[in-house]
Amino acid sequence: MSVTTVRLKDDTMAWAKEYAEFKGMTVTAFIASLINEARQDDEDYADAMKVINSENREYVSPSEIKAKFGL
Repeated sequence: MSVTTVRLKDDTMAWAKEYAEFKGMTVTAFIASLINEARQDDEDYADAMKVINSENREYVSPSEIKAKFGL
């Protein structure tokens, strides 16, 4: 596991401490969760782009979706 240092303005750090405490976590866990969330978002985007760019993609119209779910 790696260790890193992040420099934050005092008011930003105060907010991060307050937010982390509200969520029941440490500031370290809060920052790690933000990084993991960004990584997951990036992976989700890459997966979506693979689908969009694939030749086997299937399009479903809004009316087909509504009919399928009885809307």
